[in-house]
Amino acid sequence: MKRYIIATLLVLIVSACGKTPINGDLDGRWQIMKIEYTSGEEETPERAYYSVALHTINLMQVGGTSQTGNMEYTGDSLFVVMPISTVENLFPFGINRTEQRFGVKELTSKHLVLQSDYARLEFRKF
Repeated sequence: MKRYIIATLLVLIVSACGKTPINGDLDGRWQIMKIEYTSGEEETPERAYYSVALHTINLMQVGGTSQTGNMEYTGDSLFVVMPISTVENLFPFGINRTEQRFGVKELTSKHLVLQSDYARLEFRKF
């Protein structure tokens, strides 16, 4: 019985140390599949990703730039702040300013659609 109690306590201690995803399905790495601009133009970026964990977002383009910022997710909106980025570095990710608010139009474990006043972005979970 004593071994059972000790084993149970160890399992509880070890499992309490891990960080659980606070953003639900949004947490993880998302590949941008399509950007539809409000002007009507469409773009399919090459290997561009959003990575979300806790209150941090990382925008990365393979062979290109990597930008890190803060984000707040409320379920129906995503507010992104990129304090050390330039707007020019954010254009490849469908963002046209260093503080961008997106509406979360669709979010499942495999598919994400974000909408801003600048563009509509479609993602797949990578």
